[in-house]
Amino acid sequence: MDKANFSQDRLYQDYQSLNKSLIKVLQDLGEKNLSSLIQDSNQPQDNPSTYPEKTSELLSLSFQLLNMTEENVAAQYRRSVETNQGLATIPGLWGQSISKMINYGLSEEQILDTLRTIHVEPVLTAHPTEAKRATVLEQHRELYLHLVKLENQMWTPYERKEIINDIESVIERLWRTGEIYLKKPDVLSEIRNIEHYLKNVFPNALQLLDTRFKQAWTEAGLSKDKLREPSDYPKVSFGDWVGGDRDGHPFVTSDITKYVLEKFRSISIQLYSDKCIDLTRKISLSDYLQTPPEFLLNAIQDYSSRMGEIGQSCITRNNDEPWRQFVNLIQRRLPLEENVNSVPSEFIYKNSLEFSEDLKLLRKSLEYVHANRLIERDLFPLERLVSSYGFHTATLDIRQNSAYHEKVIEQILKAAGFEDWEYSKWNEEKRLEFLNQELASPRPFLLPDTKLDSESDSLLSAYRVIKKFTDSYGKESIGAFIVSMTRSVSDLLLVYLFLREVGLMELFDSEQLLRYSIPEKSQQSTNLVSAFPIVPLFETIDDLMDSPKILERYISHPLTIRSIHYQKSLAKSIKPIVQVMLGYSDSNKDGGILASQWNLYSAQKKLTKISDSFGVNLRFFHGRGGTISRGGGKNHRFLDALPHSSLTGSVRMTVQGETIAQKYANKINAVYNLELLTATATKVTARHKYRPRKHHPSENLVESIAKRSAEVYAELIHRDNFITYYSQVTPIDVIENSRIGSRPSRRTGKRSIEDLRAIPWVFSWNQARFYLPNWYGAGTALEELKIQSPKDFEILKSDMDEWHFLKYSMLNIETGIYSASPDIMLEYSKLVEDAVLRENFTQSIIQEYDRTKRIVQELFANKTALERRPKMIQTIQMRAKSLKLLHDHQIELLRKWRAIPIQDNTADEREKIIIPLLLTVNAIAGGLRTTG
Repeated sequence: MDKANFSQDRLYQDYQSLNKSLIKVLQDLGEKNLSSLIQDSNQPQDNPSTYPEKTSELLSLSFQLLNMTEENVAAQYRRSVETNQGLATIPGLWGQSISKMINYGLSEEQILDTLRTIHVEPVLTAHPTEAKRATVLEQHRELYLHLVKLENQMWTPYERKEIINDIESVIERLWRTGEIYLKKPDVLSEIRNIEHYLKNVFPNALQLLDTRFKQAWTEAGLSKDKLREPSDYPKVSFGDWVGGDRDGHPFVTSDITKYVLEKFRSISIQLYSDKCIDLTRKISLSDYLQTPPEFLLNAIQDYSSRMGEIGQSCITRNNDEPWRQFVNLIQRRLPLEENVNSVPSEFIYKNSLEFSEDLKLLRKSLEYVHANRLIERDLFPLERLVSSYGFHTATLDIRQNSAYHEKVIEQILKAAGFEDWEYSKWNEEKRLEFLNQELASPRPFLLPDTKLDSESDSLLSAYRVIKKFTDSYGKESIGAFIVSMTRSVSDLLLVYLFLREVGLMELFDSEQLLRYSIPEKSQQSTNLVSAFPIVPLFETIDDLMDSPKILERYISHPLTIRSIHYQKSLAKSIKPIVQVMLGYSDSNKDGGILASQWNLYSAQKKLTKISDSFGVNLRFFHGRGGTISRGGGKNHRFLDALPHSSLTGSVRMTVQGETIAQKYANKINAVYNLELLTATATKVTARHKYRPRKHHPSENLVESIAKRSAEVYAELIHRDNFITYYSQVTPIDVIENSRIGSRPSRRTGKRSIEDLRAIPWVFSWNQARFYLPNWYGAGTALEELKIQSPKDFEILKSDMDEWHFLKYSMLNIETGIYSASPDIMLEYSKLVEDAVLRENFTQSIIQEYDRTKRIVQELFANKTALERRPKMIQTIQMRAKSLKLLHDHQIELLRKWRAIPIQDNTADEREKIIIPLLLTVNAIAGGLRTTG
């Protein structure tokens, strides 16, 4: 089957069908002037000056229907290929990954050993890149279900007509629903959005993910008997930043952190309760037909007697069904409010481990009567969910900026009476001397009830919430304390002082040091230990370059050594694990895409070498954004491109903004994206462990062109008056007035590129169709290599199909080139008031665009993107005309809006234009399938 033809034909047909429903809805609502825009063609007419009112809303909705059609067609294509050719045909999924591991020469036992080391953790964030309201997303989910329903051939013509009526009803709701946020969502709204995925999407997706793994395993001819225990399967868990990410976010208070910890705990426990109730309906084994094991009967007797009246009620309902009795009992041990109020407190589960032990007992009792099918179908999904969710659902990370931490420690020292309290003015040596001296003592700085300034009060109150919560419910709810903009080892060690201040550090005696196998070389007279990882976040190019030196000093610190060995015992891992977060957004804003990609790759190689020398595993946490320039794209291609030996089984990855809905809004897509992540992580881990590293002759060349591309990029963005050009040529001012996220666009409010967050930086360039951070600088660097050293350029070309990283990087640049539009760039450049300034910058950008497009095509042996990537080109072409109209409309509105002076008496006038402007931003983002 020809993938391009199948996708192209199906996509066009299905999109036309949905557009017919849209036209019908519009006509029924009396919107004939709008329906005529798309009645004769799937694209509107050309004249922006005759825009009917609501045209932006129409095009936005049309893009939503197109995006959904693309998702469904892709899913149906995968299903068709798997049906006709087997599971090993779709790149990145379990079938192909297992097949590749076998082709690597791995034995079944080696593959099983690899599987047991895998732990992938998507971390959901709420950066301001989701332009759609939660209400709109809910309608999208319903519409997608109707589209999937239509795929079934069982329906009669009358039933199909009813499904189409349902589709038209959803389209009408979408049309009538205000699409954009008229005010910024608060953090609680963002929490509710994350909650939806954790409650309604992931539990079912995880079950299907395991089913697909088992199918691929047996299809590959491997023994299903080797996969009996839940621990034999790769672990998938989830992380969360909403309610814990405090970096430049004043609205994430300690009360918010408390709320999200409690909310997520309640989600997991309620899920288990519901699944236990469902299990009692299914596990109706009678003791007349099979003899229950003595250990099950003893447990039932023990539990019911210790649980009093509740225990007796659990066993009287099902006299001859002991398995049901046992599930009734363990359901009442869950720490739900109704159970806590009626069951003796000592018998309520304190943690998920105790619950898992009872599930193991249930499994053993079913094995005793050979009910293996019931274990696999009914019990196994619950066991796996508990291994993923624990009693916390998703681990909450606490993130803050290193500069903020400096303010906090200064305020603490000043309040504690230190004469020399200006920590920010100290050099690194003085900071380390101070930190080492302080960390040798368990005493805090402050007396109880000491009055503090706002920053220190905010941080310490959040830490106290964490202290209270983890004391009550255990430590598994907290993922890590992440330090944004880590620039020195003191930035990391300082966090230990904050933990000590609120009692989150533990003081170990000699017996504990022995129990947790703490190395003698790290033991001191006072042995403070942290159960929580302190994680550096290396973001800028300079910080990535400095990261090996920082990590080496951090890992070798006695407190870190003690802590990672303690954490190893808590996590039951084979080797100590040190987590390092890498920032794809700021490194790109800092140096452009090629410099960013190379420095991230190079840093991982060096950091891995350091961790190996210390006998620890690195768990890389990839802070990827939604767009290509910020590390976005398909998980399997990203993982394949990681440097050899850098993936040791455990990996975390952010899922930001609109990417959450794109990847996980419906079950089919959620399973697909989780499978891409888990299966490819397994394959790449096996390759890194068991296969030798390939030599890449172009590696030194990539390093030099990356450096040169950064110089070209820096020359542009640091050129005089660039900020003026950027502020006028892109709709950054509109984006800063948008209401799509609770977080401010700038870290401190300064009017500079450095202070602007990477997300609005990328978002604004995308809106104006420059996509500048995605390609600028690469063309000059590549062309200079070709001119100055043609042989080296040929080496680079020949390595394209041999080196995953090189091909991945060039494909990313190419995606940016084809997503950009020089014609539309020129239209936005007319917004720049100074003609000389306009010509100066626009000419440089267009020339670099042409150069990059030409030279990248040469690297791909002069095969055009249309030949190699027809789906990408089709996607762009189907949106082109509608996007052109939206860009023209946005430019016209920008002129009007900017012409109104910013004064108190013009606020209403400006507000009247900002709403339609925001509608164009939203519609263009929908057409591009990306914000920032």
